[in-house]
Amino acid sequence: MISATVTLYRNAYTGLSRRMWLLAVVMLINRSGTMVLPFMTLYCKHIGYTTSQAGYVVAMYGLGSVVGAFLGGKISDRFGFYYTQFFSLFFGGILFITLGQMNSFTSICVCTFFLSMVNESFRPANATAVAHYSGPQNRTQSFSLVRLAINVGWE
Repeated sequence: MISATVTLYRNAYTGLSRRMWLLAVVMLINRSGTMVLPFMTLYCKHIGYTTSQAGYVVAMYGLGSVVGAFLGGKISDRFGFYYTQFFSLFFGGILFITLGQMNSFTSICVCTFFLSMVNESFRPANATAVAHYSGPQNRTQSFSLVRLAINVGWE
């Protein structure tokens, strides 16, 4: 059973370039950071905030994601997908560490907003890179691999 599944996936993504696999790996890294979201309400409750306040923190995450996706596209258009992805991963890591140091409700909300904004700015740049490094014959296959990395990163 497992052997058949491995063979199925191997056949589905055969022929993709090394760059496409690297783009999928960096997307996996980026999306792994999103795992903070399901635990954000538990964390907020653990440090003494109400369920309503925890909901506001998660709402800030969503708002930051919308802003980040828009800005990520603009920044990628201006500076290129490589730099946008690099700085998004770099500053996202710093903001995760910073978020762990926040104590007040306001600082947690602000940091969560900026964290999600920076993390989500990665996605348009990655999609641009996938389109750049794939050809018409394997574009669907390339986006499929990146989508698989997104789903595995969320798990």
